[in-house]
Amino acid sequence: TAMDAGAHRGRVWKVLIVDDEALVRDALCAMLESTGCYRVVGSLARADEAPQVARSLSPDVVLMDVEMPGRSPFDSARAIRARNEDAHIVFLGAHVHRRFVREAADIGAAAYLTKSDSGSAILAALERVVSGERVLSTLDEGVEGTSDDAADRLTARELEVLKYISHGLSTREMAELMFLSPRTVERHVERLMGRLGIRDRLRLALFAFAHGLAPSPTVGGLSIPARERLEADAVSVGE
Repeated sequence: TAMDAGAHRGRVWKVLIVDDEALVRDALCAMLESTGCYRVVGSLARADEAPQVARSLSPDVVLMDVEMPGRSPFDSARAIRARNEDAHIVFLGAHVHRRFVREAADIGAAAYLTKSDSGSAILAALERVVSGERVLSTLDEGVEGTSDDAADRLTARELEVLKYISHGLSTREMAELMFLSPRTVERHVERLMGRLGIRDRLRLALFAFAHGLAPSPTVGGLSIPARERLEADAVSVGE
């Protein structure tokens, strides 16, 4: 067990948790500290702060959500590993998407887990991680989500933009969340449309829903303001 592993090594592993959901942060903290093998030294709601906090706290493990507002978690993870190659980066996703897993592997992450995994499965994976193993077997087993080549080639940033579009956010709102200029966001949107052969935001949202890249399965599942924004955008593009 993870507890036996920690006792055998005679140390307590320092963990930094980065997730925009307070409930998830609290649950992870309680689970980890209950084992006696892990001490949560920091708990953050945004990836933006993670590199600086990791630099000062020197965590052994960084548990980080793959989908958060603001700076890309993958960019933050790269920054952390650039200063501390010994830090074990463990990504947590709401679901397994091929692009996320591959990007995690590319930056040298130790594991990619899902929030639907049981507590015992997460602890077992962490035991392997602190032992020096990598838990990225989903790369070889096949993953959920689209097998569409175009969707599979999207970058983490493009997937983030696609998610915000599916939520009906305006360019300015996306820019504020991502700490980018509106023009830069527009360029991301234009590249998305070009890459996917889609001409408006409503159809981008439908694409995201159809391929499991956004949580809501239909446009009807959007809030009324979000749906109105997407429909207005589609009308303006068509005129």
